Amino acid sequence: MKKLVHVVFLTILLSHSAIAQDKVWQMKVSFKGQIALEELEKSVPEFAVDFYEPFIKGGVAIKEVVIFTSPSKIKSVDNQGHVLIADRIQKQEYSFTKGDDLLSQDALSHEYPLLKDPRHEEDAYLTLENEAEKEIINGISCVKAKLKVIDPNAGEVTMMVWYAPELPSYYLSSLPFLINIPGAVLKLNDQVHEELGFEVSELKKLADLKEFDLPDDVKIVKLSATEGSNLEDASVFQDAFELKAPLKWFSQQNASYGDEHLFGVKKTDGTIVQPANFYSIDVLNKKRAIVSDSSSLFWIIDDEAKKINRVGFEVLYGINDENMVYAIEDQYGIINASGVSIIGGLTNISNFVGTYLLFSENNKQGLLDFNGKVVLKPTLDFIDTDDQGNILVKDLKVSPQVQQYSLTDFQAKYLK
Repeated sequence: MKKLVHVVFLTILLSHSAIAQDKVWQMKVSFKGQIALEELEKSVPEFAVDFYEPFIKGGVAIKEVVIFTSPSKIKSVDNQGHVLIADRIQKQEYSFTKGDDLLSQDALSHEYPLLKDPRHEEDAYLTLENEAEKEIINGISCVKAKLKVIDPNAGEVTMMVWYAPELPSYYLSSLPFLINIPGAVLKLNDQVHEELGFEVSELKKLADLKEFDLPDDVKIVKLSATEGSNLEDASVFQDAFELKAPLKWFSQQNASYGDEHLFGVKKTDGTIVQPANFYSIDVLNKKRAIVSDSSSLFWIIDDEAKKINRVGFEVLYGINDENMVYAIEDQYGIINASGVSIIGGLTNISNFVGTYLLFSENNKQGLLDFNGKVVLKPTLDFIDTDDQGNILVKDLKVSPQVQQYSLTDFQAKYLK
């Protein structure tokens, strides 16, 4: 079974609030709007760019997340199969992707405190200004408020939020500060780019806590140094991807990288094969893994710790056990585990639906399969999905208007 350690990916965390202990809430967060990374970087401070991760064109296609929350535990599942289960009392979170036999454990983070008097703050913080207006969303009364995320040294961004004080707060990995709002945010509109935001739907109560159970027969790998854990044994990498003898992973603290432990490879006699420069690992198969280094470049390595690609990629992620999407100098493509580019020179590639990838070329859009085969030539002016899973297509040969198709009808019309 495929093993994956996702050091960073799009997830949702929730905090407890004063509601009945046996109440579990379920809801769905749906994102709206897209923006090009180049445009975003010109309009918001550098520290805030990561907040817009779900909205960046060509990025990871996280369109919705289903959330379960009780006062003590939480769970989220996104449309890419990423799962997070968190224990608010123990301040721990467990993350994995469906199908994994490895589960990552990390400590909960509490960044961006909500402050009333931030006169002497040096780190980033929040301010919240409630308005008189209230709105009923999914049957719940919400307070409308202006939320500012402020970095005293870099600037600020403003968002309008509608939060429900009677529900537990939550946060997205891209929006970590939402956990510090005094209630669940059921709607958010960005005030820099007003077409961007999200809204919660399908809000309901559940009767049991089974959703929070950890999966059976998986190995738990600790990603941060908490009581009883030790990152110096390099277990994060060793448990994820076993190297051929006499090679083994080792870790080394790096002062220039925030005193975090980075990882490398050495022989049992102490000879260094790869210096401690790797930050994260994602296992493709038993003989190949994807690692990122301290310069945020990605590499394919084999079980002898040899780098397969000669130049580091700016983007690299697996789409099946053999193939990966890569990007270098804003040119996207698909590469196999042997380092051979199957297709390249595309404007972008992103996940679409099922086993299809969306790509752009010459301002037109088409589809690839996971083996890099073009299944729909780039002839469409626009293609996307809506919240119900329908395919939205703008094809000027058919109509100047956006057309809506079911997946079956779309396949029959365009993927013959």
